Amino acid sequence: MTDKKQLILPITGMTCANCVASVERNLKKLDGIDSAVVNLSSERATFEFDPSLLGLDTIIARVERAGYGIAMGEADLLVQRMSDDNDARRLEKKLSELEGILDAQVIFAAEKARVQYIPTMTAQSEIRRAISAAGFESIETGDNVEDAESQAREREIKEQKRLLLTGLLFTLPLFLFSMARDFSFLPMWSHEPWANWLMFALATPVQFYVGWQYYVGGYKSLRNGSANMDVLVAMGSSVAYFYSIVVMLGILPGHIYFETSAVIITLIRIGKFLEARAKGRTSEAIKKLMGLRPKTARVIRNGKESKISFEDVKVGDMLLVKPGEKIPVDGIVMEGRSSVDESMLTGESLPVEKQIGDPLIGATLNKMGLLKFEATKVGKETALAQIIK
Repeated sequence: MTDKKQLILPITGMTCANCVASVERNLKKLDGIDSAVVNLSSERATFEFDPSLLGLDTIIARVERAGYGIAMGEADLLVQRMSDDNDARRLEKKLSELEGILDAQVIFAAEKARVQYIPTMTAQSEIRRAISAAGFESIETGDNVEDAESQAREREIKEQKRLLLTGLLFTLPLFLFSMARDFSFLPMWSHEPWANWLMFALATPVQFYVGWQYYVGGYKSLRNGSANMDVLVAMGSSVAYFYSIVVMLGILPGHIYFETSAVIITLIRIGKFLEARAKGRTSEAIKKLMGLRPKTARVIRNGKESKISFEDVKVGDMLLVKPGEKIPVDGIVMEGRSSVDESMLTGESLPVEKQIGDPLIGATLNKMGLLKFEATKVGKETALAQIIK
């Protein structure tokens, strides 16, 4: 019997409960998906599936077909000790086999590897370990993109802000001109045919540039047999816009409503921007949690003490923590006695006494004595990593 697998995917583009239902419904349509739960506030989809029936690429394609995206990270690494192009191809194949890797390109001439990955499934530290396991040495060249979801949110905020400012640039003069004309605050020249064409020119960029996302999202939603907010926005603004064109061309008598279509799109865009900014603040909180982790750890291997990156600590390693230092990973005390400040996790201001056999939590602060402990959980398995997840 094939073992079931659980995955967590960071979903982008969801705006309402109907979006959540749409993603869940589309995932459950796939053969091999046993359960799917989508959380709007954290923008995560958690599901169990049968890996013998379904691959990650198929799942991602289904989410994108439903009109949503996946937050992805990108790592640029210098790779040393490659002797020829065959080594580059071998490493590329090795990286592509890692869980959560979407694309891997290794260029022998530039000694460079570019990897695109899903941050909830793997991390740069795991990618570097895989490179080392293949017999090469990796050096990070790009910015630290461990918090890839946060970067994806930042890009979304910038995109929403750009579209909002563009919408305001055209909508405000259009709205003011239209209202002033309707309330007879302007002379008769404002009722000339060219004035309608001016309003058409101001409304068109808002309709098809600022509002293009609603047409795309609405189409994908209808294609999947449901209707979301994008469908309503596209329909409401399009009716006002195209009716106004018919009136402007003299096909039907009536009033033009170009400002209505533009205002609908721009007001919704304001909401989208505020929503993206609120989600960005959540990412900032995650960044602060990540900042609680110590960067290095004192490990005892072969009877010698050395300082290594916390990412290189393995389960079973013996570590030392001196007074005033943070505990790098979760573990169990093997020697020593001390008090540990666990307020970052529990909120309790009083230090907790620790002695042989007591558990330690990564990122907490050792107060008094010297502790020697065995690492029991590292990487994504630590308590702090689970909170961030």
